[in-house]
Amino acid sequence: MTSERPVGRHLRVAQRVAAALGEAQCLLAGGLAVSAHGYVRATHDVDLVTRLSLSEARVKLDKRGLKTELLGGDIVEGGFACLRGESEDLPFDILPELVPIHWDKAVRIGSKSTVRLRVVGLDDLLALKLKAQGPKDLLDAAMLVLLHPESEAHAKELATAYRALDRFEQVLDHPRTRAQAREEAQLDSRLSRKRGTARTVRATPKRRRR
Repeated sequence: MTSERPVGRHLRVAQRVAAALGEAQCLLAGGLAVSAHGYVRATHDVDLVTRLSLSEARVKLDKRGLKTELLGGDIVEGGFACLRGESEDLPFDILPELVPIHWDKAVRIGSKSTVRLRVVGLDDLLALKLKAQGPKDLLDAAMLVLLHPESEAHAKELATAYRALDRFEQVLDHPRTRAQAREEAQLDSRLSRKRGTARTVRATPKRRRR
């Protein structure tokens, strides 16, 4: 993103929600997690996955002044229930464990002076995206695979399991997707050389994708 202000707001909201749920009970998912794993794009909300029941999560959030509504998905259409709320005029969603989450492989970010957010691991993020199968989800998964080539075989196994392999491969092999991944990798390489540091997992987006 071009401004630190929206980034700070996203992270503040994520930290506030994580503090209410309990740091050990939730992980950052969605667009911020995608950015943390290297594909930096704009996101208009905050998503966290929790291992609490949604009813328990709702009580904990309510005690911290975070009002939510329970949204029910159409099971026949592959939908799912989740909690939706708002803080600082920014929507946030609390998701159940839609796929098996490896909590021990979560990536911790943030400073010791704040609530340190934990981000879903790359394999779990790919599983979430490939299960969801929306156009943006498939692009996210493809970009993550191109930026982390070692994950390609596992991603294709997941796509096969979720019956999305053909669509995923179409996005993955599209020239525009591969050109965008090269641009992302080149920019990250330039920034790393400038800072004198290696590529690291990050949560602060570099710029807004339009």
